[in-house]
Amino acid sequence: MQEANPYFAELDDINALVQAWYNSAADAGVLERLMARFSVEFSMILPNGGTLNYPALREIFAKNGGQYPGFEIATTDMVIVARYPAGAVVTYNEHQSDGQGKRTVRRSTAVLEIDEQGKVMWRHLQETICAD
Repeated sequence: MQEANPYFAELDDINALVQAWYNSAADAGVLERLMARFSVEFSMILPNGGTLNYPALREIFAKNGGQYPGFEIATTDMVIVARYPAGAVVTYNEHQSDGQGKRTVRRSTAVLEIDEQGKVMWRHLQETICAD
């Protein structure tokens, strides 16, 4: 059984927001709540090796809101690789379904920061597409 901690809770919470955002044309408040979880210094290495930053991530989310009816996302195999006073590095598997039968599994590593109030922020993410 995995221990309860704010990092695993954040993985579940953000995936619920992403799923809701991609599934329907939710109000802009959902996009704002989603983006508030990312550091303005956020960086990402995409499965194809490309990179993006906070403004590019916002653009992707804004463009794709409501574009994937039936989209599902679930996280499994969460592991804390390292924990330190200001955050943690976690790995997990992200299972996605686009609502039209296409499924992917992404092996991900995230650097998550935590502030003095206990708010978890996404600082860096790397995703690799894997076989089911």
